[in-house]
Amino acid sequence: MLILALIIVAGLLIYRGWASSQKKSGAQRMGRGEIPVKISPAVRRHLVYSLKATGDIAPLMQVDLFPKVSGYLEKINVRIGDPVRQGQIVARVDQSEFVHKVKEAEAKVAQAKASYDEILAGTRSEELRQAEEAVKQAQSRYENARLQRERMEALYHRQIISKKDFDNADMESTVAQAQLASNQERLNLLREGSRREVKEASQGKLKEMEALLAQEQIRLQNTQILAPFSGEISRKYVDAGALVSPSTPLMTLVHTATLKVVANVLEKDIPLIKPGMVAKIHAEAYPDITFEGKVTQINSALELSTRTLQVEIYIPNTDSSLKPGMFSKIDMTLLEKPQTLFIPREAVLQEEGKPYVFVVEGAQALRKPVVLGYEQEDLIEVLDGLKEGDRVVVRGQESLKDRSAVQVVEEG
Repeated sequence: MLILALIIVAGLLIYRGWASSQKKSGAQRMGRGEIPVKISPAVRRHLVYSLKATGDIAPLMQVDLFPKVSGYLEKINVRIGDPVRQGQIVARVDQSEFVHKVKEAEAKVAQAKASYDEILAGTRSEELRQAEEAVKQAQSRYENARLQRERMEALYHRQIISKKDFDNADMESTVAQAQLASNQERLNLLREGSRREVKEASQGKLKEMEALLAQEQIRLQNTQILAPFSGEISRKYVDAGALVSPSTPLMTLVHTATLKVVANVLEKDIPLIKPGMVAKIHAEAYPDITFEGKVTQINSALELSTRTLQVEIYIPNTDSSLKPGMFSKIDMTLLEKPQTLFIPREAVLQEEGKPYVFVVEGAQALRKPVVLGYEQEDLIEVLDGLKEGDRVVVRGQESLKDRSAVQVVEEG
């Protein structure tokens, strides 16, 4: 304890002596008008300019599956976490009512087709023979009725028969003539076949029934809910037996073989972003593993509120290590330049938006305007205004003016 106390006392004495000497040295310098500064040389090194961002890992595709028809849910074929392939049936609505409507539509199509086929087949020979025979019989009846009328007319003029008897004979002749004309017209129609408008009407009816059948068949197919892409089920909202409609979500399907993360790129960095750039992804769940992704989608417009551009980075995930919703850090190299001139960022001052630095030459600090580039950690690239080895002031420069007398008290 005594030795420790002696060491502490000795340290205090040494510190007080050093502080006193510094005060005297500073007073002497101030007396000569010199400003104490710390300097650091401009150096060349490899520039690696990177984008560092954070984001949530999201599935490449995600969709809620809905039925296209209303009814009772007959079956659900998947559970949460199950993988599914594109086109796989994941659920089905009860089909009994839809099957009945399809059969009903099929019967109507068959009936319409039979009618149309009969019209296309034309008149059968037996019908034509019967029509011809009916015309012959009507012609014979008309001839007999006409001759009878002529005889009765002669007898009436000779006043042998009454007016009533003549009128009866005249009526029978007129009726026979009408019957002959009717039978003749029917025979002509049978010989010519059906009129075009009759055929078109029958064909239109057939097409209408076929369209109705196709509609009912589609409704029957829509009782099956299919996976639009390969992925896995992340959520399930209903169970078998529930009454569902086209507005009822059944489950959520996500594509996880490829995931994506969105990075917001500053406006000044937009020219550096190119499709295919490799990004390193670090997930908190796997601190020792680096995943690689590629820039695949670049937005065409900036977000006005942040003046940033959204970039989608796709990450292969064939082993399903990463999960949607994980938090991630993004590290993407945007630019590399060898032998770039750097100075400490703290050396830079601004006046009216124009950067400048102070360079120590001899015992003076000279003000020099500079053109700056990219930043790397606590350094900043100098494109013009300095050369390698220039001694720039990094501390005390706020008190300097051009050609101020300085005293270098520390070099970085």
